Amino acid sequence: MKASKFIVFLAGVLGIIAFFLPLVSVSHNGHKVTVSAMQIVKGLDSVQSEVDSNHELRASMSPDAIRSTKDGAGAVKGIVFAVFVPALLLTLIGGIAVARRKFQRLGSIFSLVIGLIGLAIAGLLSAAAEGDSGAGIYLLLLTGILGTLGGLLATIKPDRGVATA
Repeated sequence: MKASKFIVFLAGVLGIIAFFLPLVSVSHNGHKVTVSAMQIVKGLDSVQSEVDSNHELRASMSPDAIRSTKDGAGAVKGIVFAVFVPALLLTLIGGIAVARRKFQRLGSIFSLVIGLIGLAIAGLLSAAAEGDSGAGIYLLLLTGILGTLGGLLATIKPDRGVATA
């Protein structure tokens, strides 16, 4: 039983956990606040519902401004979710490989590519955070590294399952 499928599965699970951990810390007026991806998504949901329910706000805004506010919040939510798609895919690929008890080349190549994409996304987030990175970004970096490593190991030597005699 090769470890590469477990490495890929673990990478995905760590990436999903990163969704709930602080991604960045924000300083304003001497106060430091950490924000997770889940808090960002929940905050954007409340922005959209506030625009829908606040009649005074709706009366003071043009229909185009209301639509663009809701569309902008939806777009940011989509971007936040897209950051975690590689982790979700690695969990799915690793979980299927663990369930099948084999991790062949096709799955390993996908894991390798998805791991590299996840690593690139986490690297960009880390660079954009400029030293204010939280545990979530570091976990996303680890997700990319482990996904790439597991995919590379299984690509070099695939796990074809238990051979019968």
